[in-house]
Amino acid sequence: MTKNYWPIGIFLLAMVVVGLIVLTIKTALNNPVEMKAMCGMDSQYVDENINEITQKRQAFLRQYTIEFEGPKEQGLKEFKMAFVEIRNLKNQKLQTDAKVSFFLARPNTIQEDKTLGEGEFVDGIYQSPSFEVDKQGRWQVEAYVEIGEDSICLMQEYLIK
Repeated sequence: MTKNYWPIGIFLLAMVVVGLIVLTIKTALNNPVEMKAMCGMDSQYVDENINEITQKRQAFLRQYTIEFEGPKEQGLKEFKMAFVEIRNLKNQKLQTDAKVSFFLARPNTIQEDKTLGEGEFVDGIYQSPSFEVDKQGRWQVEAYVEIGEDSICLMQEYLIK
């Protein structure tokens, strides 16, 4: 008489599938995407106003160049500030009248997001208020820049070792 192990195999496969479903749901509940903010704007606001945000971004990029300064890989002790340079495209002069708000976030989670506040214009560059990170890995610095009616949200990812 031979034994048939198919029912046990099917049962174990079903249990693995159920376990993975439970793990997926638990992960989704712990890291809700709808709570993720972009430059201080929640995802619902961005969804509702994406056309206006895109138009402001395009208008901004027609008039100004903007970029984050500094190394993209830093040590845990060195990563204390973020820097943004803004230049007028017409005359290549530094833009000194912008309002720049900085935010610090971890990708794929909202638990360590921080609003850093408004940056200062020092030596031709906008610098964020100082901050500290206590974990290695990927971090994102977001800068929301406003000059008159034009605005843009920029994001730069840093690898902290």
